[in-house]
Amino acid sequence: MFAVAVARVNRGGRPNVSILDRVANRVRMCEMRILVTGGTGFIGAEIVRRLVHQDHEVVVAHRSGNFTRIEDVLDRVTTVQADLGDDAAVTALVTDVAPEVIHHFGATLTGPGEADPPSLLRSNVDGVITLFDAARTAGTRQVIFASSIGTYGRDLVPGEAVHDHSLQRPTSVYGVTKVFAENLGAWYRQRYGLDYRGIRYPSIVGPGVTTKSVAQYTSWMIEAAGRGESFDAWVGPEAVVPILYYKDAAQAAIDLSDAPIEDITSINYLVDGPRPTPTAGELAQAVVHALPEADIRFSPESDAPPRHLLIDDSVARNEWGWQPQFGLEAMIEDFLAEMS
Repeated sequence: MFAVAVARVNRGGRPNVSILDRVANRVRMCEMRILVTGGTGFIGAEIVRRLVHQDHEVVVAHRSGNFTRIEDVLDRVTTVQADLGDDAAVTALVTDVAPEVIHHFGATLTGPGEADPPSLLRSNVDGVITLFDAARTAGTRQVIFASSIGTYGRDLVPGEAVHDHSLQRPTSVYGVTKVFAENLGAWYRQRYGLDYRGIRYPSIVGPGVTTKSVAQYTSWMIEAAGRGESFDAWVGPEAVVPILYYKDAAQAAIDLSDAPIEDITSINYLVDGPRPTPTAGELAQAVVHALPEADIRFSPESDAPPRHLLIDDSVARNEWGWQPQFGLEAMIEDFLAEMS
């Protein structure tokens, strides 16, 4: 039943065969079979694209059926529609695919999660439990998990950098679920030998993000300027939010996956982008430098909390050689080129 449902969600003209059959047709010429949950999303799609270009057999698990972000490689992947809040679907997905590696980037995000906590808990907690156990049973070697700086919160000190061993007491239910998953993954690593590794991402910058958050001005400021539109930031120019370009975010996941297992000690890692971390005002100045006609204003919202967060990602840099490729100017330049 699951395999038939899977076949129906693929592009028209594909045969009504099981996911395992379709994967087997191509696996002979590929390096590894890799499952990417959330593979049509912001970071996930870029991971998919890079893995395809490395000749891996990639299975993309998605919920929306919107393939816009992976249109250029859609004929080279297998797509599967699966709800991460549906335990039976998650188990069938991992069992049928039997991937060597899973990049788990599917999740309910902060905004929708705060509006509907039970739904978030089903996908981000129940779904993670089911996925880890299905991976263990299916013989999956490695799971790369997308976590967040949202795992930190109540103990943040303005101007003091968060590091990998800072106390994790999140202020959102989303952050709570990420802390849970990080610790569960570490337990599966210890108990069953599953090569679990996690990345705590900062605010991700790139075109096409539709959900507003406190930190989303970082992308929309550039995107509005690229469209020739004015932009009112809802934070003050002194706000500091760590940022990472979406292409660097994808490469970080692949680099972490490729790192020798003997180099992985901390298991869950913070990663950061341009240094020093730009203030909102400095980001605006860099955008204006790239597009002198850009019209950027600051209209802090009364309920917007002050932001002054810094990241120390030295553990990732030391253990597996993490190094972002995009500085502030290069990030803006590439962002605008992607819009054209």
